[in-house]
This record gives sequence, C-alpha cells and structure tokens, in this order.
Amino acid sequence: MNKRFAMTALAGVLGAMMLVGCGTKAIKPDARKPAKLIPISAPMTVLTPVFSTKLEQGGSIIKRGKHHDKDVVDLQIAPTADGLIAASRGGLVTRFVGNSPAWSVNLKQPITSAAAIGGDELVVVGARSGNIIALNAKTGETLWQTALPSASLAPALITGNRVIVSTNSNVVYGLDTSNGAIAWQYSIQAPTVTVRGMAKPWQLDARTALIGGADGRVHALDIASGTPVWMGRVGLASGTGDVAKLRDVDGVPTMAGDILYVASYSGQLMGFDMRQGQPIFASKLASTGSVAALGSLVIGANIDGEVIGFNRLTGEQVWQNDELKFRGLTNAVTVGQYVAIGDKDGVIHLFDETGKIVSRLNTKQPLTSLQVHQNRLYAQSANGVANVWQF
Repeated sequence: MNKRFAMTALAGVLGAMMLVGCGTKAIKPDARKPAKLIPISAPMTVLTPVFSTKLEQGGSIIKRGKHHDKDVVDLQIAPTADGLIAASRGGLVTRFVGNSPAWSVNLKQPITSAAAIGGDELVVVGARSGNIIALNAKTGETLWQTALPSASLAPALITGNRVIVSTNSNVVYGLDTSNGAIAWQYSIQAPTVTVRGMAKPWQLDARTALIGGADGRVHALDIASGTPVWMGRVGLASGTGDVAKLRDVDGVPTMAGDILYVASYSGQLMGFDMRQGQPIFASKLASTGSVAALGSLVIGANIDGEVIGFNRLTGEQVWQNDELKFRGLTNAVTVGQYVAIGDKDGVIHLFDETGKIVSRLNTKQPLTSLQVHQNRLYAQSANGVANVWQF
C-alpha cells in the first residue's frame, strides 16, 4: 500500500486527538451523583503493590481559591529502567531508583506538565509560567530552560532531537533537545469552547507526530521540521449550542496490531487499518480518554462512566457495564488479561473480556490517569501520591 495514500486516508478519518483546554472558554461535564460500588463476589488478585510514596510539593502550590487552582493537572509518572521520575505540582522533581530517591530538584515554580523522558539522559517538565525545563535524568542537573508564551498541561513528546510541546495557546513547539532552542512552531486555530484538559503528542512513526486540536482535527507533523504532513477531522459538532459544538479528542490513540483506535468527545470511536490506509469502522463512544485493546475487544469508558466493549475488527458493541456511572473515570489500560480503569475516588477497577469487574483496589487518592509500562501499572493522584503495581 502506498504510504502517502495511507496517510491521506487516515487524515480523512481522524481528528482532534489531544489538544484541549486552550486559553479560551472551557466547559466541564456536569457533576452527577456517582454510582455506589457493588461488592464483588470472589474478587481476584490482579495487582500487587510494589511502590507508593507521597511526593514532596516543593512549596510552589497555588493558593486555594485562585482561578488557576481549578486547572486540570495530570502529572504522569515517567518510568525508567530502574525506577521512575515524578514531579509534584509544587515544583519538586524526584528520581527514584527502586524505592529510594536518587536525586530531587526544586524548580521553585508550579509544574503543570510532567514528566517526559527521552532515553537515559533527558527528562522534561513544564511550568505554569510556560517555562519548559530539561534536566539530566541521571543527576537532576538543569540542562536548559526555554520560556514559551503559554503553559502546557500534558507531558511533552521526546523523540530524536526534538521535544514536542502542545500549549494552551494552541501552538505546538518543536524544541532542540540539546539546548531548548525553538526549532519550529505550528499554530492550530482555536475555537471558543473546548473540553478542559490535554493529552500528550503521540508518535505515529519515526518521522511523524500526531497533535490533536480543539479544532476537531488531528494534525500530523514532521518531527524534525514541524511541516504539516496532513490534517483531518473526526470530532463533529452536533448542534448550535456550546456543548453541542464540543468535538475534542482528549485521549492518546491506541495501536493494537495494525489497527489504530481513537475516540472523541462528540461520540466517534474510529478503527483504522494502517496497512490498508482505510477506516474499518466508526462506532459510538463519547469519551475524553484512551481506549484499551483486550483479546478480541477494544474497551473504553464514555463521559457518563459507562464502560463499553467493542469488537476490535467490526466496531460492533459487544457489552456495556453501567456500574461506574458518573464516577469520573480515567483512561482504560490493558493489564495482562484485564483492563484497568480508575476513578476520581481513587478506586481502580479491573474488567475481564466479558465486561465483568473481577477485581478492585482503593488508593484513596483521586486519580486522573493510568499508565502501563512493561508489566507495571503507574498512577499519580491529583494530590501527589505516586503508586506502582506489578501484574
């Protein structure tokens, strides 16, 4: 299949993947009464805790009641070969080797995007001021700092000689990894209304990064030059009101085999065959998170907290679980033979391929996202507790 044709076809299917919550008016879903949890009969043990710590804050926490204190801050953990690197909202970045801190650096400014790691040498975080700070991953030494006009709410993508950052002003920057110099920038037209939040840029292949826009499009950029390769739309406005116009995609896409899956807030779950350069299905899933592949299914949670399993090849809905409605669910991730989804009360729920919740654990800390690296599940709570489990 001609690669250019495949990319052009993909452009017509996907859109609005990750960038949301720009500096314009933001709408948050209405809060509704969360479902009470139903006890699990004969629960299974799936996750074994291996690490937990309350991160020191560093003293730069924004005072309660200020406008910015309401911002979505999803400070994800960066796994390393021997541990992890985590950043607190208050400005402290710490590397753990095993269960012990190896170094800790106080940046003395609130952090809004962390932490991204490139190889063994570079870790990058972003401050509320718009500063992007690069540290030596082995020593914690500051390597460079670049001031951008607006902040990012998501981890950067570090690949090749570029640090790619999506910002709240709907401008994407490609920075030089060696000194932080701005190598390129790419502007996305901002709508007046968006879903509040942001997902990290995602690497499609060695040359291409995908940037989701609040404009309802996905922008494929050349990693080295920032040159647009293609763009396309998937998030579709469904009416004339502010809420009806929301069409963002806030979840990082999921690749399983040759198929790319991505869901949008406006209700489209797309499956795309990357070999053929063609969409294979379009199903209904209004979501702000990533979906997860499990066996013959792709599984995701919608904005109301309904967890739905779809056939991976046809997109046909196989089952729906309504036990977690309005509990503020995270993205879905695959953990061995199960799919894990967290909630704002700090509970992680494990689903099997039939849609049954077979295991549950309570971190007692509000969760914003889950990440999987190798055979470990990582979560950093909204109030700075880092947890790792083995599966």
